[in-house]
Amino acid sequence: MTILSVCGVKGGCGASAITAALAWHRQEQSKSTLAIDLCPHNLLRLHFGVPWSDEAGWHASLLAGRDWTQAAWRIGGEALMLMPHGDLPRGTPHAPGLRADWLRRELAALDRPADDMTLLDTPLTEGMGRELAFAACSHVLAVLPPDPISNALAAKLEAELLERGMDRGRILFLINQFDPARRLDRDVELLLRLMLGSRLAPLPVMWDETMREALAAGLPVAAFAPDSQAVDDLRQLALWLSVRLSETQSEALC
Repeated sequence: MTILSVCGVKGGCGASAITAALAWHRQEQSKSTLAIDLCPHNLLRLHFGVPWSDEAGWHASLLAGRDWTQAAWRIGGEALMLMPHGDLPRGTPHAPGLRADWLRRELAALDRPADDMTLLDTPLTEGMGRELAFAACSHVLAVLPPDPISNALAAKLEAELLERGMDRGRILFLINQFDPARRLDRDVELLLRLMLGSRLAPLPVMWDETMREALAAGLPVAAFAPDSQAVDDLRQLALWLSVRLSETQSEALC
């Protein structure tokens, strides 16, 4: 089972939107997928139309002493399960007794298909959600904005993951919100390609207003605007990811 942590390197990168788009793409292909929101802001659910007023989620269930798996939503057909974070009382960082290896152990105990993918919407800042994600994941997809600081932020995240024992080949990168008309965006992309090589997705996801419009409508962007540039870019991303993930898994078996 592949467990992919999707993590932005700074606020506003669009990591939650990328997580939602990848999950929906797999749902369209009827591929078993579990999307878990590890961010206390509890925003991943909004990309799938879950009401803002619904405060349930895995973390809220743990805090209340309930079965965390019962907080899942079935999205679309039978393939996609969404697990919101849930709202916690103000001042409560995490459920008592929650340890960094909890999610890894729980996912291993679930009865999921062999080709299942779990997508983890990972917090930007340090905290239990980030610890859970990096302790459980088999791969990381770091979402980078086309900003000059992205080189430094990518290097910082990679150093953190290497220190945690992750193989460099399992740390992948994506440029999001790219505008080819802006010279600085093109220059940043060139620098990142020199720095990251084949671990950087071959095509960036373009800046596309339909991403924001889809969130406002409470729909995955592929359901809201299936013919948009963003959706085409995201499908190319999903294809590249499937190849890279299968390559690293094959290497691990050798």
